[in-house]
Amino acid sequence: MTHLVLIDALNLIRRLYAVQERPYLPLPDQLNASTRQQIVQNTWHALEKALLGIIHSCQPTHLLVVFDSPEPTWRHQLYPAYKANRSPMPELLQSALTELCQRIEAMGIQHVKMPGFEADDIIASLASKMRQHQQQVTVVSTDKGYLSLLDSGVTIYDHFRRESVSEAAITQKFGLPSHRLIRYWSLVGDSTNNISGVPGIGPKTALDLLALGDTFNDIMQHPDCPKAMMNKLAEHKADILTFMQLFQPRCDIETGLNLQQLRYPQTSLPAEGSHG
Repeated sequence: MTHLVLIDALNLIRRLYAVQERPYLPLPDQLNASTRQQIVQNTWHALEKALLGIIHSCQPTHLLVVFDSPEPTWRHQLYPAYKANRSPMPELLQSALTELCQRIEAMGIQHVKMPGFEADDIIASLASKMRQHQQQVTVVSTDKGYLSLLDSGVTIYDHFRRESVSEAAITQKFGLPSHRLIRYWSLVGDSTNNISGVPGIGPKTALDLLALGDTFNDIMQHPDCPKAMMNKLAEHKADILTFMQLFQPRCDIETGLNLQQLRYPQTSLPAEGSHG
């Protein structure tokens, strides 16, 4: 069976870079060339080791590293406050991305980015198409935005924990299954993406409301829905619909990629652990 592994590039690389940068903090405004080179080189070694580890663990037949668009995306157009609280990518890492991409290519691994789209849209679109043909798909990321894909049979793999995310773990953490997460987040919001949610609705209230029905219309029409909550949902209906769009990875992006391009050439890679 085909097994497509999709790696959320910046989710992986930014965490690896932060570890390599840490011994040199606080970085001076003008970083000398040798220090810059050392941090970039250390980041590459960590990334190469991570990629080899992912390949060893997941055993892909096809492999793709997916980057976010550097330009604003459709989510920013829909909701200008989206991710407005995020720290910008460190200048050193930004300037090193071209070199890192070249080295990824030299390993025989394809990478892609598309203007106006985040990695999650590209990944979800490819994953959705593969699952329609009952093929195996693994997404490598710690971004919780991918968790809703579990319901379609996609595997979510956390490289840093060396484990796949289970439905049981999601239910234990959030109190509800993966297919209800988007509605839950649209109520409670998400500070990491600067999405406010509905004022006055926290996790407990959200869980109580979602226990009343699968859709917001069902919830509002349920006899046990408090009138105050009914009014609040009605008042913020437009916001909730916007938030649901923001949280839902798009599955309709035409990437122009085919499986032949993404075939993983086993013979082009060294054995795991052969590089520092």
